Amino acid sequence: MSSTLERTARPRRSRTRSRTVNSRPVLALSTLKPHQYDLRPACASLICPDCKTWVPITGLQTKSPKVVPHDTGRTWKDAAVRCRLGSNRLVNVDVKVRQWEERLTDGNLETVHRRRTTVRRKPQVAPAPAVSQIAAQKQTVLKALYAERRAS
Repeated sequence: MSSTLERTARPRRSRTRSRTVNSRPVLALSTLKPHQYDLRPACASLICPDCKTWVPITGLQTKSPKVVPHDTGRTWKDAAVRCRLGSNRLVNVDVKVRQWEERLTDGNLETVHRRRTTVRRKPQVAPAPAVSQIAAQKQTVLKALYAERRAS
């Protein structure tokens, strides 16, 4: 006889993946520029200040949010080298989501109407002739001068 109730996983307390913590000082989000981190709940992430790659923030709802252990470089392109300085570093979320969104849109409004500068190309200069070419030209000029003197 089978049970009519479906089995479900029991609710578990959420925690970050690793209990280890980096010994470096806590990274405050207020020290970063608004385009260097993302506080949307679906993809809370930031740019690692050490290796300049986008890294998720785990445990955003808990007491100790931190940067996920990550590799430097691009996925499937570079060698997998662990970022020793930025992995498992604690993050201080001292910016509210609404404040972050306002700073992000204000920065966009400032830069969206900028015109790009016109590129002024430098005139192309003909390359200088080689020394052997200069010597050959001098010899032909001298031969022409000698021929004129003999003719006169």
